[in-house]
Amino acid sequence: MNKPIISEKEIVLKYNAKTIWDIVVNNSDYKWRSGINKIEILENGKDWIEYYNENGKFFTKFTLKDKKEYSFYSFDMENRNFYGNWTGKFIELNNYETKCIFTEKVYIKNGIMNILAKYFWNLDKIQEKYFNDLRKKLSQNNTG
Repeated sequence: MNKPIISEKEIVLKYNAKTIWDIVVNNSDYKWRSGINKIEILENGKDWIEYYNENGKFFTKFTLKDKKEYSFYSFDMENRNFYGNWTGKFIELNNYETKCIFTEKVYIKNGIMNILAKYFWNLDKIQEKYFNDLRKKLSQNNTG
């Protein structure tokens, strides 16, 4: 098996854990996320598909693995190029600050693409983009 590409980002946000949690786990409200065209929640409620372009040709399927309210969220993900998992830890430091630790682990399916992905696919940047989008959404909500 090839080695995974791993990104772990940690940030303290000036909001309580519930406020952040309610945004992160709500797949029905995805307009705040740049790069997501649509999210389809499947009937069982534990699976969803994120579409990244208008024609629906590039997408990733997600499956909920664990969900502990306001503290831990994890899911598996897979598309034609990779599979992996994501975990989010929400540690409330006080009533208005929460430490978020998001870890993404991805395995590239194609051996040659695996070599190239290590150089051209930056998971850290993807995670940082997510955090930037999350910060914007939190500031728009103005609830902390």
